[in-house]
Amino acid sequence: MMQRRPAFGDQVHVVFGAVAAAVLFLITMPLIITVFTAFNATSQTVFPPNGWSLRWFSNIFRQREFIDAFWLSTALAFASGALSMLLGTLGAVVLTRASFRGREWIDGLLMSPLIVPQVIIGLAFLIFYVKLKSWSQFLDLLLLHTLLTLPYATRVVRASLARINPRLEEAAIGLGASAAASFVRITLPQARSGLFVAFFFSFVTSFDNFTATAFLASKGATLPVEIFFYIDSQLDPTVSAVATLLMAGTTLFVLVVDRLVGVQRVT
Repeated sequence: MMQRRPAFGDQVHVVFGAVAAAVLFLITMPLIITVFTAFNATSQTVFPPNGWSLRWFSNIFRQREFIDAFWLSTALAFASGALSMLLGTLGAVVLTRASFRGREWIDGLLMSPLIVPQVIIGLAFLIFYVKLKSWSQFLDLLLLHTLLTLPYATRVVRASLARINPRLEEAAIGLGASAAASFVRITLPQARSGLFVAFFFSFVTSFDNFTATAFLASKGATLPVEIFFYIDSQLDPTVSAVATLLMAGTTLFVLVVDRLVGVQRVT
């Protein structure tokens, strides 16, 4: 009895599966190694660990710079995320509902921070603030992070609004509601998941940004910058412990989102 040769499509699936497994391994292994090194009993960042200890997690809370930088990064991410969500919603409404000359140019301008390298953006902001005098470090970073996160918010909200039937809003207007009232009462409730995703992406992008922020932030500024300065002077596993806590916090946040909204609605 002749043995059937595996179909070409099956071979392709096997190859792509192997490639996907290799990529997943390469992505996750540095994270796993970082978690293990955070529990190292010695002051050396080595893998496998030389013993097990929680000393480096407790050392985080003895580093006042990390605590201050964490709260600054959180406040900055919340503020820039809220501003980006607000401005992105306004921009998405105009680009989705209005038809006017030059709309494509405005859309391209709003998306341009995704194309321009962040090194160039950070340097441009540095020159800008040197010429016009800096307001304060928080306001300087807030303007920078709002610019960097605005494209994400605009694109996500615009995609969310495009899936909503505009006839529902028109029907509300036909029944006597104003355009603003129909938008707030009819459209916004249907776009809640899109607004949440816009804020989520903006928050994460702001909190994790280092490349552009490093041009404006001094020592003791945001958490990524503070981690950079700490690595420059210390070689202990404290930074691994910080990264482990951030990964655990992110995982917990995703689980909460899955319970409240549903991960399938924000991906």
